[in-house]
Amino acid sequence: MRRRSSADKPVRSTSRSRANFCDRLHLGTRHAIHVYISRFSAAFLALVLSLLATSACVGPHSSGALWSQQYVDQEKAYFALTDAQRREATTAFELSLADESLAAETQRLDAAQQACPGPRQPLQVSAGDKVRDGIRLQASGNADRFKQVSQLALTDWYLRRASATGDASYCNLAKAHPASQADANLLQRLPTATVTRNAGAPEASLLQAEPLVTLSLYALGSIDTVRAAPPLPQYLALVYGGVLLTDSQPVDAETAAAAVDAQAPAYPDWEPDALYAALRGAQL
Repeated sequence: MRRRSSADKPVRSTSRSRANFCDRLHLGTRHAIHVYISRFSAAFLALVLSLLATSACVGPHSSGALWSQQYVDQEKAYFALTDAQRREATTAFELSLADESLAAETQRLDAAQQACPGPRQPLQVSAGDKVRDGIRLQASGNADRFKQVSQLALTDWYLRRASATGDASYCNLAKAHPASQADANLLQRLPTATVTRNAGAPEASLLQAEPLVTLSLYALGSIDTVRAAPPLPQYLALVYGGVLLTDSQPVDAETAAAAVDAQAPAYPDWEPDALYAALRGAQL
């Protein structure tokens, strides 16, 4: 079994000032855990953060008693909500974060389209991979936002292909994504693989959790080894770092990229980089 290392390539942060999934997944990954493990906890976290923000606005000559009363009042208001109201408030908060990231990512790609194909540069890991992963986590179950983020991922891929090849036809593909039929063998012919940050760890069992749950746990560092069907292990190794353990033979770069050009529209749940990583063995 060969081991393929991949550098944990830095991802440029967005212009947003607060930390979130886009900035090393600090808030976003924690938020993802709350989404899948405890929506009650996620809502309570939002309450705590709002209280901390309130305390930061208290002037040096203000009475602590006022803040204390505000805390009590907000706590009472929170626990007076029904479970359904808490879930609704949590969902609204998650979607607001997703919408902010969608707007920022759309703006970034719109600017890139204006300059397409731009200066020639090798195909690189997208600066939007982690951003869009965060959006999928925050907008879990929202079909409209999932469609938006998958469209942005395709636009990003074709813009990077235009830059890598100098071929302006990819700029047109970035604007009007081609239709395609999924190749049933594209991923099925690839064996199960393992990604790990601890090469000396024992063989991990095959994870049955949803890919987004596994991604959030690995990105946060809650787990260091993932054994799963492709393209998840390859994508984690490429974007979030780790050593890929696989028996598959990597496809050459241009053949892999051409396959993604044609097949990515048929895999809206996956980043094009995930498909490329699966074919390339987590290499660029």
